[in-house]
Amino acid sequence: MDIFVEKIVKKKMDSNDILIIRGTITLAVVLIGAIIFFLGPYGVSLFLCVGIAYLTYLIISSRKVEFEYAFTNGEIDIDKITNKKARKNLINVNCRELEIFAKADSEKLSRYLEEIEDRIMAASSLDSEDVYCFVAKKRSDDEDSKESKRVLVFFEPNEKMLKSIKIMIPGKVLE
Repeated sequence: MDIFVEKIVKKKMDSNDILIIRGTITLAVVLIGAIIFFLGPYGVSLFLCVGIAYLTYLIISSRKVEFEYAFTNGEIDIDKITNKKARKNLINVNCRELEIFAKADSEKLSRYLEEIEDRIMAASSLDSEDVYCFVAKKRSDDEDSKESKRVLVFFEPNEKMLKSIKIMIPGKVLE
């Protein structure tokens, strides 16, 4: 029997996102004002202003992030979707390769939090109650390299996905 579970989680705006958006808008307004003041409101300055406005739009829209989790027959696949257009695979791992699977606020997880520097934050917010994490080996992004490094992944699976993961790796699940 094939198992397929999918979930999409929208990342909540945090203080960094708000700071980047406000800073980008402020910088764009200052630059456009300076260009119009020094070059006048026609010709090349018009193209520069449109270019700055478009760049501002791109930066602001890049802060709209969603994460897609797909669990297929023991494979966990997590993708990052930016502005509902660009998709990037963050990790693809088989459940049997996981070192540990636990709720993010588990006390047994503290050793891994100190030990592993590489992290993938694929949750709406770390303050959410439903955040789980796992430790896995991630292959290097370089196609020629066969190295893999340990990574700590935070994500928010739904109940069906949790049940399926727990069935696949009962000995590695910490409560």
